[in-house]
Amino acid sequence: MDIVERHFAAENAHDVAATLDTHSDDVIWDDVASPACPVHGKAATAAMYAGILAAFPDLHFESVVRFGDAKHVVDEAVVTGHARGSFLGVDGGGASVKFRMLHVFDLRGGLIAREQAWFDTADVLRQIEAHGGAAVS
Repeated sequence: MDIVERHFAAENAHDVAATLDTHSDDVIWDDVASPACPVHGKAATAAMYAGILAAFPDLHFESVVRFGDAKHVVDEAVVTGHARGSFLGVDGGGASVKFRMLHVFDLRGGLIAREQAWFDTADVLRQIEAHGGAAVS
């Protein structure tokens, strides 16, 4: 589970290169709510991280519970940040967001071979819209 700890440390540092170093070259990265997913490989995964950080440049993960073994790890986290960019076509307007996220990691050779992220996108949109976020035209 050490690789998952390194993964979240790199994400919290907003260091995409260090985050990618925790993945296998043939990683399958899947934000299950995104119609663009799953994506395959580090280049596509880097593009997804760039989009996330453009929308939420100060995103922070705080693990609540983590369990697993040498092949699979599940992590539940509370995610916080500010929506400064567009999220699902809605301008974030700087809205403060806080939501729960579940990650499922498949590990191979000491690296993350598959990463799935599950969260309630409607909850995030409600928080943005409550702040005054509006659809991007």
